[in-house]
Amino acid sequence: MFYLFLLLMWWALVATVFMVLSVPLVVVTSAVFLVLYVSAYMRASGRALGVLSPGQAVAVPAPSMTGPGEPAYVHYLSGPAGRDLKQVVRLSWEEMRLQARKRRDWLKAKFFGYGKNNYWRAIGVLFGAGLVVSSLITAAVMGLVIVGELAIWGLLFVLAKTVLYLLRGLDAGLSYLRGIKLSCPTCHNRVVYPAYECPGCGTRHHDVRPGKYGLLRRVCACGHRMPTLLLLGSHRMTAYCSNQVCGAPLAEGAGTAREIVVPMVGATTAGKTRMMLALAATLVDGHPMPGMHAEPADQETKRRLADLQESLRKKGGTDKTLAQDAMRGFSFNLNGGKVRRLVHIYDPPGERLNDSALLHELRFMRIADAFVFVVDPLAIPDVWDSLDAGAQSRYLPVRSARPPDFIFSQVVQSLEGMGVQPRKKALAVAVTKSDLTAGIPICGELGDGSDAVRGWLNERVGMGNMVRAITKAFGEVRYFHTTARFTGGDTDDNVRDLLMWTLGRYGVS
Repeated sequence: MFYLFLLLMWWALVATVFMVLSVPLVVVTSAVFLVLYVSAYMRASGRALGVLSPGQAVAVPAPSMTGPGEPAYVHYLSGPAGRDLKQVVRLSWEEMRLQARKRRDWLKAKFFGYGKNNYWRAIGVLFGAGLVVSSLITAAVMGLVIVGELAIWGLLFVLAKTVLYLLRGLDAGLSYLRGIKLSCPTCHNRVVYPAYECPGCGTRHHDVRPGKYGLLRRVCACGHRMPTLLLLGSHRMTAYCSNQVCGAPLAEGAGTAREIVVPMVGATTAGKTRMMLALAATLVDGHPMPGMHAEPADQETKRRLADLQESLRKKGGTDKTLAQDAMRGFSFNLNGGKVRRLVHIYDPPGERLNDSALLHELRFMRIADAFVFVVDPLAIPDVWDSLDAGAQSRYLPVRSARPPDFIFSQVVQSLEGMGVQPRKKALAVAVTKSDLTAGIPICGELGDGSDAVRGWLNERVGMGNMVRAITKAFGEVRYFHTTARFTGGDTDDNVRDLLMWTLGRYGVS
């Protein structure tokens, strides 16, 4: 009986010691195993992000050079961040499973192997309890960590999207406040935002605005960093029409200044091309007003102007405007101190206005606020009939085949056919070829000044119906008597007046 009492006391003592030591032991064991799990998570994260083991990081997809996407790397929050998070979770799970298996095997071999007594097994139970508790705590903590990472990633994603649209809105809003609208001088469509060529490799990016491929900068497939906004300098890159069917180069600095679109309209051989050259010369070399200067805005304008001037120098005249040349405007960057404008002058063939099937190719007419109507005085019946046979024979090669009143009616019909309301537009009427008609008596009565030219057309040469039609059709009209002669930068003063009046319809004065 006494022996049984001693045995019970012994086991009670052992149980007490076991109970007293078990809780701290379990806590310490849980802490140790938790540290091991956290270390496993850190190692897995380092491997997933390529810090410790680059080979296990998720490969960055190479930008597509031919597919529907842009030839640029996707912004980190728009894809790579999600892939990295998945890789962290996957490698962390594998690392923690490996750690748990190692600890389990260690416990089994150390405390529950063959020949181990009950004391060792009891201690092993405590260590096992610590392993289970630490695993549960780790699972809960890692769950919270993953939820937190997802929340942070989602918050950053939403924040990036918010900043994205704010930047786009700021860029578009500033352009709107400055009255800047962009059009392609080749296809004549409105351009929401130009495509740009990477300065590093020449690859064309169709939409560099803040988005999937970057907020303030995007990284081209070649590694070159490109600005995403006009505010940040995207206009310094080579710009192209974003209409992929067109893709023609735009003027230098496109999108940074308001556009001025000036179509030259009139009959074939009326002198539109010579007038356009005179206007260009006045812009570039004539200094139309103090502090104002202009220069060709693209290489195509430089080339075509040089060709026309060479033709004028060698042959004394310009060739007939070809349809393909009429499709692209002559572009100039105009700088007058605080006034900056991008000027497009179009010289469509006269016969283009007569063919309704070809009107869709003259979309620039829809966005113009002022037109220049070139009148050939030799095509006016009263002027032509006043010439003798010899004079008519001399002037015939430079005379328009159609009278100006017929051409004007075609112009108005063309504009209305394109949905343009001429009443909201301005018209400069330029009676040209004053250098050729100076010896014709009836033309000698034609003076300078808008009222004098209008009176001569209305009362002297029988163009009263045309004058009334012009007054009725257009909201603002001014008449000019100009010369078609153009030599170097020496242009007629009336051409300068015509240019400044036309630019004034766009706020340049």
